[in-house]
Amino acid sequence: MPMNWIKLVIKGQEVNVGFDENSIHIYDAFPIKDDLKMRGYRWNPGDKSWFVSPDDLAGELEVLKNNLTPILARSIPDRTTDLSPFPHSFSVIELRSRIDRLIKEGIRGDIWIRGIIASEVKNYKWASYFDLKDEQENSDVFFRMEIKTGQLERVNSKLKEMGVAEGLVKDLPVFCQVEVHVSLRNVVDIRLTVRDILPEYTQAKLRSQREITLEKLKSEGILNNQKELELPLLVSRIGLITSEQGTSIKDIMAGLEPFQNRYQFFFLDTRMEGVQAVDSILYSIELLDKWRDGSLDAIIIARGGGSEQSLAVFSDYRICQRICQASIPVLTAIGHEKDLSAAEVCSFYTPTPSTPSGMGKYLQDRFAGLQSQLSDKISQLIQFFQLINNRETEKLTATVQQIPSRIYQFIKFQNERYLSLVRQFEQSASFKVRDQEREINNLLTLILNKKQIIHDDSRKNIRQITDFILMRMMSRNQQETKQARKIMDKLDFEKRLNENRKSVDEVLNRTGNIFAMGKKLMDLSGDHLNARQELVLASDPSRILNKGFTLTLDDEDRIISSLKKFKKVRSARLKFKDGISKIIRKEEK
Repeated sequence: MPMNWIKLVIKGQEVNVGFDENSIHIYDAFPIKDDLKMRGYRWNPGDKSWFVSPDDLAGELEVLKNNLTPILARSIPDRTTDLSPFPHSFSVIELRSRIDRLIKEGIRGDIWIRGIIASEVKNYKWASYFDLKDEQENSDVFFRMEIKTGQLERVNSKLKEMGVAEGLVKDLPVFCQVEVHVSLRNVVDIRLTVRDILPEYTQAKLRSQREITLEKLKSEGILNNQKELELPLLVSRIGLITSEQGTSIKDIMAGLEPFQNRYQFFFLDTRMEGVQAVDSILYSIELLDKWRDGSLDAIIIARGGGSEQSLAVFSDYRICQRICQASIPVLTAIGHEKDLSAAEVCSFYTPTPSTPSGMGKYLQDRFAGLQSQLSDKISQLIQFFQLINNRETEKLTATVQQIPSRIYQFIKFQNERYLSLVRQFEQSASFKVRDQEREINNLLTLILNKKQIIHDDSRKNIRQITDFILMRMMSRNQQETKQARKIMDKLDFEKRLNENRKSVDEVLNRTGNIFAMGKKLMDLSGDHLNARQELVLASDPSRILNKGFTLTLDDEDRIISSLKKFKKVRSARLKFKDGISKIIRKEEK
């Protein structure tokens, strides 16, 4: 007998219904199979349909069209067994149906419930299942949750559009609209079927976790610990915590170009999302913080963009606490520029934007800036040493010029001193001889005046005494004359003058040698300084312009160093030694 066909939507599931005078066959009905079982439908493996042979075919079709309006199907007691002697009772199916009806009457329509997904989401063809526990961490109460495949796709899409999560996953806080009913499976339990979800609640819960972590660290007094650490001026040895499966390493290296070889990275492959991410990141930070007795300059934690749920691991309290307690600076490059995690707040030296590519650009600018500062310092040192060299040369020249006059002044002073001593000696000798002559004359006068009184016998003695005195005086004068000659011989001024002239010549020769040697050393130092200056200036890209080369610049005056970068810009400029010419790239047709 030919079958009639209609399409129906039963509890959100579109099915094909075929019927004749005796039976009804429903195809593609796996999601609602439990409801059909309750109405007495059985599985027909021959044509893969659920079928039933009802007493009232039209009534059963009407029930199907009304979306399986609950009725107590098959609730008539089995009269094969006489139950009249026994108290009123329910069969298991009857009791399940009554409980289900009471729940639907007590909780009319859908309700909202909030909690945290406590298990992995198990996905099947027609539906997915998971457990939903209470928000309190110490609570073990949970409901069995069910969500149809079509509904799951819609929920996951809403979470992705808001950037909250990639989908329903374990440990995700959710705010769900559900239908409460008794499970149609063999085990009778209360089941919640998810109808809708509010992603705004999940987003708020994830962000509040960041605030809770920061508030806790602040109360412990360790939130600003990273500010007290000093990032070295030259950062060269860096510990890198990221996953080799992601793009963070490539993004950092691309931003570093062309200074990739200026930094030495110690890479640790680390889980950056999932249930094991927290322990993996903690282990990597601990290992790098103690790496070779603190030989690292800094640690970078890098992860590419993702949903707020996948980035929520970086607001975990244990990770943020370990960052605050690190003995070296910890920099973060997490997610997109708009994302903000608690780990980024704890890290004082994190650049802006705090993304992997932004971190590469930060390290590039830091090295270029240091190179520029070093070039300026070297130029300043060269100028400073040249100034000192010129000053010392002038001082030495002035000193050498003053040496002859000082020597001549010294010799003149010595000559004047010798002449003064000679004059003093001559005057002293002259005065002494004069005094002795006066004394003799006085004595002779006294003798002559008293010659009448003195006896003639005494004259001879007086004469002898007088001769003796004269002889002694002459002898004394001779001795003093010899002594004066000896002193005059010792005061040989011509000899002293010759000796002084020799000393002056020797001093002048030595001074000339010292001046020549000093000038030679200064010239050599100047040559070294000029060579270093040329070496520093040789790194200036503009120097190559004088050799006939050109520099290709983008609109922001950055050097285009590769064909790949040149293809990305619409226009560029060529810099010659005498000016800049603009060129416009035209796409090939």
